[in-house]
Amino acid sequence: MKTLQTTLYAALLSASLLSPSALAHWVVDNSQSSLFFISTKNINVSEVHHFSVLSGSMEKDGKFSLDIDLASVETGIEIRNTRMRDMLFNVANFPKATVSATLPDAIVGLANGTTLRLEIPATLSVMGKSKALMLDAQVSKNENSNFVVSSVKPVLLAAADVGLQEGVEALQKIAGLSSIGLTVPVSFTLVLQVH
Repeated sequence: MKTLQTTLYAALLSASLLSPSALAHWVVDNSQSSLFFISTKNINVSEVHHFSVLSGSMEKDGKFSLDIDLASVETGIEIRNTRMRDMLFNVANFPKATVSATLPDAIVGLANGTTLRLEIPATLSVMGKSKALMLDAQVSKNENSNFVVSSVKPVLLAAADVGLQEGVEALQKIAGLSSIGLTVPVSFTLVLQVH
């Protein structure tokens, strides 16, 4: 009987160690995640664009990192995609942008089936420059211990703050536009699956 109890205890302990909350490592699911930004040209013509390749992870201690593949920019027009890759983002030298943050215990310890809204301090690194951000986000944790993190308000990014102003001006010139806005709103939804 004692051996059976010991075996059952060991099995339960093993199961708990293999549970999602015990592993406490989450990975961004690119197929369910999105990052959109809006550009404005000629004063009042706005268009929605996105990046199609996102990767990242969150650890038990709250360390979070999101990599944005800048070559995956999608504007709906191939020549514009190419110009953005080459002239704006200079992907040959700066292939990705990274958002990093240390998430509070309130997020990491969120109970399954609950939702929380909070502001998250983060850092955007792109083109060799870093910019502090404040993300107003809603975080939900489903019954499978997966997270969904969505922007409540768009994040406003100024091109000059992240080394992109010269690239924007070059795009404006080559496209023959009267203007391209130097500040863009960015919104996101990230699905993090437990691993």
